[in-house]
Amino acid sequence: MDDNLENAAQEFERDLNDAAENAWKPVEESAEQVQAHIEETHEAAQEQVAEATETVEGGWSEVKDDFQEASVETWSAPETPQTPVPPQPEADRWGAVVNEAADDPGRWNDNLYTPGTEEPAPAEEAPKVVDYVATPPAQAEKKDKFPIWAIILIVLLVLCICIACPIIILGGSIFAIFRDAVSILPTLFL
Repeated sequence: MDDNLENAAQEFERDLNDAAENAWKPVEESAEQVQAHIEETHEAAQEQVAEATETVEGGWSEVKDDFQEASVETWSAPETPQTPVPPQPEADRWGAVVNEAADDPGRWNDNLYTPGTEEPAPAEEAPKVVDYVATPPAQAEKKDKFPIWAIILIVLLVLCICIACPIIILGGSIFAIFRDAVSILPTLFL
């Protein structure tokens, strides 16, 4: 029986080894197929990278040549004189043009004249321009100041209230203490 058992164990071991070898063969075959596919993909990618590199290098050299030609043309071109900037009129801090005639004291008189020219002779009568301007409103009556004596009275009233309230409160409590003390005093003498 031991021999049969031993033979059965050896046969089982052989079957197990054969099954392991048979199971491992498809794994090796699929790994070889995957490796071959990876190598093909790698070679194709390297070819595409090489083609892209050549394209970029060719484009870069064209751009470099164009840039050099443009810079040679720019530096070799004759210099054109710059047109001078026209002078800007003087402006105040808000950007408005300063008008010197605005400060002229005779600006608002009844004679019309153009600033920078001589005034018309007094013999000539210049035409009068009537400008309808609303009359300024009458000045409001000046209000009298609040009398000082009234301010002093208000301040004294406030001070009296501020002083009287604590005195009344303390006085009431002191009165209550004495009243209670008076009621206790007869019992002290007994």
